[in-house]
Amino acid sequence: MKNKIVIAVGSNINSAEGIGPIKNCNNAINELSKFNINIVQKSSWYLSEPIPKSSQPKFYNSVVLCYANYSADKILKIIQIIEQKFGRIRIFKNMPRCIDLDIISFNENVKKSLLLTVPHPRMHLRKFVLLPLFELDANWVHPLLKKNIKFFLEQVKCQKIKKLKID
Repeated sequence: MKNKIVIAVGSNINSAEGIGPIKNCNNAINELSKFNINIVQKSSWYLSEPIPKSSQPKFYNSVVLCYANYSADKILKIIQIIEQKFGRIRIFKNMPRCIDLDIISFNENVKKSLLLTVPHPRMHLRKFVLLPLFELDANWVHPLLKKNIKFFLEQVKCQKIKKLKID
């Protein structure tokens, strides 16, 4: 059975090779396909301030809807491999990054382990996840909190975010 997966994609700095955030993210999205992860939809790009607020550059964010015959843990391993390939460095929490891939939702199920929590534990507090997801599925319901995405968008008003007119 194919599993329905929502993955958030983001970046706020160039890669070590000088590739810009959106290009690097698009390359990482394309890399998912090499692992037999079928991308069926991609949201627009959004520019948002970092959370927590800091002096680091703004983030470019998108969300992809995909299907794969893998478990949530296997998807996590795949996105970690892709992040490493694209130069993701993890020294401290919330540091600037050239690529960031997060599993937001997996079959609208709830899972909590030492390695992975789905839905993403803070996704409902992040407009840079909610707006792109709303674009792909305006009827999405949080599987744990049992509220529609429109409810969360009404709650998260303070984060500055801008939809970009690029692919």
